[in-house]
Formats: sequence, structure tokens, C-alpha cells
Amino acid sequence: MFEYQPGIIATLDLDDLEQARRIAEEITDMKKEIAGLKIGSLLSWKHSLPKVVEMLKEVCDFPLIFDAQKAGTDIPDMVRRQVKMVADSGVDSFIAAPQGAGETTLAAFVDACNEYKIVPIVVVEMTHPGFYAYLLRDAGERILEKSIELGVSNFVAPANKPERLNAYKSIAHKKGEEIRIFTPGVGPQGGSPGAAVEAGADFVIVGRSIYLAEEARAEVRQIYRQIYNLIDKPYTYRSRV
Repeated sequence: MFEYQPGIIATLDLDDLEQARRIAEEITDMKKEIAGLKIGSLLSWKHSLPKVVEMLKEVCDFPLIFDAQKAGTDIPDMVRRQVKMVADSGVDSFIAAPQGAGETTLAAFVDACNEYKIVPIVVVEMTHPGFYAYLLRDAGERILEKSIELGVSNFVAPANKPERLNAYKSIAHKKGEEIRIFTPGVGPQGGSPGAAVEAGADFVIVGRSIYLAEEARAEVRQIYRQIYNLIDKPYTYRSRV
């Protein structure tokens, strides 16, 4: 589904529908640089996810990812119903963060995504320093391994912790699996797009740097320049296995 790799996932973590439209219209022809759009919770809560999806499909044809920030943490039945509602809205992919929910909820999320024909993306680790405050230190690795068993190949891991990107790619590589990492945390949170791709990221998730820029197109181009020369470069993790 995500054709351009490495590439940018432009994030619309906004609550202003017209601002989201303007950004989508400005970057709609940037097929080389933009691999997809991520719809955040604020936009969908204020305007409804179906309405947001309808608007975006009027102005662009990028794959659309929904991020409820953070879904997939409830009982299996509720998660299945969430997935159906998200799929019915017309998005292509759904991000879930199963930390604290357990294996049965994770399995329900993946199974429901497959049933309703949208791509499951699983968060293994987040960008903020306190992420592991109430979690076991190997939670990310355990979620990755279980997700791979369930057939998941798309994951979210932090750009501002490049050593973790490398670690997750190495785990998958040792299992003979190729995974794709979507990485947030660039720009205001300290991550570098180039360093993230060198460490194994496939798609760089960028929000504020784009939607707060005076010219979204110019910002997309300068971010893409940081990863363009790395597109055909072997990932660093391959030499560390």
C-alpha cells in the first residue's frame, strides 16, 4: 500500500478542518516525497472521521492512516468494534498501541483489520522519555515478536531513539522477517530524519514541522533531501546482526 520508500508520512494532528484541507491541497502532487497522510485524534473527534476522510479524498489520493492516539488498549470486543468503525470511514490503515492491553486484544485488533481489509500498524515504542515508567523494559520487543507471529509487518517506533529502531529491525531480521518502521519524533522532539532512516526507519512521520511551516511544500522537500541519498543504502542493522 505504501508505495514510496523511504518516504514521509505527513501528520494532520490538527483540529482545524480547513487548515488540514489547505495542507493536503498544497502537497497533493508530491508523490515522490509523501507516502501517506496520518489523521490524528483531534481532527477526527471534532469533525468526525468519515467527514475528514471524505474531505481528504476530494483533494488527494494518498493512503490514509488513522491514529486515535492511542487505540487498541481496550477489551478484544471493543477493539474489534473500533476497527470496524474506522474501516467503515474509508481509511486504509489503523494504528494501535496495545501496551497494557494484552495478547488477546492485540490478536483481536490484527484479526479485525484483516477482516475489514485495512492495514494494521502496531506501536512498539513511543517517543517520550517516560514511556516505560509503568511498563516492563522489554515490552516493545515482546509486542514486536507477538505481532510478527500474527502476521503484522508495519510498526511505529521512535526517531529520537535511533538505537531502538536498529534493535527492532535486528530482531525481525534474525527471525527472517522484513518489517517496515514508521517513525515519529523528528524535528521538535529531537529526531533526525536521516539518522532515523540510517537506523532502519522506512517512513518518517512528520507533523508540526510541516503543518506549522510557512510553506509546507518547502518543508517537505528539505526533510526529503535528508533521506533521499539513503534510499538505496543498506540499513545499518544488517551489519550488526
